[in-house]
Amino acid sequence: MSVQQRAAISGAVMKVVYVGLLISLTLSTWVWVQEGRQPSITIWVVRELPMLLFISAVFREQLKGLAWLCFLSLLYFAMAVTEAMSPFAIWFNYIELALVVLLFCSTMAFIRWHAQAQRSRGQDAA
Repeated sequence: MSVQQRAAISGAVMKVVYVGLLISLTLSTWVWVQEGRQPSITIWVVRELPMLLFISAVFREQLKGLAWLCFLSLLYFAMAVTEAMSPFAIWFNYIELALVVLLFCSTMAFIRWHAQAQRSRGQDAA
């Protein structure tokens, strides 16, 4: 499999997981609420807004923005692990944790393979 194909696959996975994580954050705020929390627009905005700031980087495949998304996903990872290890954890917390891990891994793979593909195209043209 060529580097361009790997970059395309990881980019597609990244986009699907990104949208899935946005949906899961919405559902965990409004539908599957953990014990002790109430659905709130403020909580939803605080959870969604940082991820929504990177929507153009994800769909335009901007490598610097995607690198920052990886840093942001570490915060979501910490939040997801905390919720998944809570005594009040529900099954949906494990799905969010898996989505965050998949987002980080697919984004890092895309950055690496996309940059390699660009370098190889540059060498082919020279």
